[in-house]
Amino acid sequence: MVVCLLPLVSHAHEIGARIGGAKSQGLTRAGAGAQASMRGAGRKAARKPRGVGFHWSGAILADISHGIQGGLNDNTTLAQYLLDLRATVKTARLLGWPGGTFFVDFQDHHGPSVQVRQIGSIQDPDNMDAYATTGIDRAWYQQDLAGRRLRLRVGLMYVDDQFLTVPYARDFVSLDFSSDASLSTFVLPTYPRGAFGADLFIYPTRSLYLAAGLFNGHLYRVLPYDPGGRFFITQAGYKGHIAGLPGVLELGAWRHTGTFPSFAGGVQHRAQGWYLVAGLTLFRSRKEAANTERKVGVFFQYGAGPPTVALIRRHMGAGIVWRGAFPGRPRDSLGLGVSEARLTPEAGLTFGSETVYEAYYRLFVARSLSIEPDLQYWHHPGGNGTPSALLALIRTQWNF
Repeated sequence: MVVCLLPLVSHAHEIGARIGGAKSQGLTRAGAGAQASMRGAGRKAARKPRGVGFHWSGAILADISHGIQGGLNDNTTLAQYLLDLRATVKTARLLGWPGGTFFVDFQDHHGPSVQVRQIGSIQDPDNMDAYATTGIDRAWYQQDLAGRRLRLRVGLMYVDDQFLTVPYARDFVSLDFSSDASLSTFVLPTYPRGAFGADLFIYPTRSLYLAAGLFNGHLYRVLPYDPGGRFFITQAGYKGHIAGLPGVLELGAWRHTGTFPSFAGGVQHRAQGWYLVAGLTLFRSRKEAANTERKVGVFFQYGAGPPTVALIRRHMGAGIVWRGAFPGRPRDSLGLGVSEARLTPEAGLTFGSETVYEAYYRLFVARSLSIEPDLQYWHHPGGNGTPSALLALIRTQWNF
């Protein structure tokens, strides 16, 4: 994530390999997916001995999915789980070194892929999908400088922990609401194994920032080949008010210096693309309970990939999320979204697009325990004639 490459195999093999690889990274962020959904509660539940500067947190997630109709296998039920353990050290308290943070993340994941076994899609129905893995997936050091106007991070990282962060999308189960499918299905270094690299964030004002990152471009067990090279990403962001409403804007571009098999034959050196992310808070209220916030937010994302070598040339996603939709339930979350991938004509697929519609309700049955029923409808999954599919999924998550 440059080697000698064989010619492109059949489209079925290409899609299957990318499904089993690039989209097995599903849990990202980054961004945003299951990792992101544990962040809020995980931080509150973290063990933080006073004055020591060390704390740890964790989560256990379990998904059960059932193919109601269509896809690769209807009327089938699958189960998978993820154990996530994190440790953070603040150097100011522990070592007397201000502005430093060490972070290590251990994960254990087992279970079959919903994408490969049930749906046959290019986008990922479950952001937990991955090959069986146990070990350290992230380990980095971060240093704040110049009164926190500069932030440098070095080590083993997920790129979409800090880039491509989609507001309000963290509780969607399908990965590509919380990430850009034109990139995450292709060369994005993310879950279940980070990439070594470094990034720098510059904050000239409280509302604006500029960022850039450089990462190892090898993609072992991700694509059906290893492109080699390096992965570059840049991003500019704004957090403030848009049309009088609290909002977020992100504009970014990426470039990979590896070598890729081309749909037209031969190979292509280098690939690149760009993306846009926007989010708006339409309504918010803090009156129901202390430290909680009822709000309605919307998000939009657009991404463009290289059509000569990537299955997805354009990606568009949008959604609306209502947190605290019902009286007495300020932490619950209700979401509706649609994600459309425009497929590359040169790939020779049957259809020109793949679309998923998703609805979920995340119910907190206790402070750190939630249950999330999720329903997805897939139109033209894989773009290759696989029947449109209806998928029901339930996620149980315990943060500690």
